[in-house]
Amino acid sequence: MQATKDLSAFKKNLVRLSILLFALSLTQKAYCTATQCSDSIMVLLLGWAGLTSGISGIAWFANPLLIASWLMLRRNLTAGMFMSIGAALLAMSFLVFDTVATSESGHTGQVTNYKAGYWLWMGSTFCMLAASFYLKLMANREAMRQRPKPNEYLH
Repeated sequence: MQATKDLSAFKKNLVRLSILLFALSLTQKAYCTATQCSDSIMVLLLGWAGLTSGISGIAWFANPLLIASWLMLRRNLTAGMFMSIGAALLAMSFLVFDTVATSESGHTGQVTNYKAGYWLWMGSTFCMLAASFYLKLMANREAMRQRPKPNEYLH
């Protein structure tokens, strides 16, 4: 019973850490181009519009997946784990693209630097990824402990 309480507290703390890292990321610059550095909060609010200017905007979809993983972790651990995997992969995908939309008119700029906001955001997604894998491992171990041993079937 104590292990279940500890696991529940651990889960809450990891989700809180992920949310805290995400919130901290919004107070920082996310990345820079040759002409400007983008605020993370603006990237969050307007990043979806980047899809109209290029494929690099796909990384923005890590945000709804991350939020969904926070919510799903308490309801369905497996679904939360897969959402955190998707969030981490999409967040990492931003490193693959060298240009981003810099204006609503479709102009793009080359990414010259990744700032603290991006790395905190990545930390948030990886914290959830690690939490979901660890919690799934613990749940699987508990399920294995609950199973009857093979020789118990014969008695």
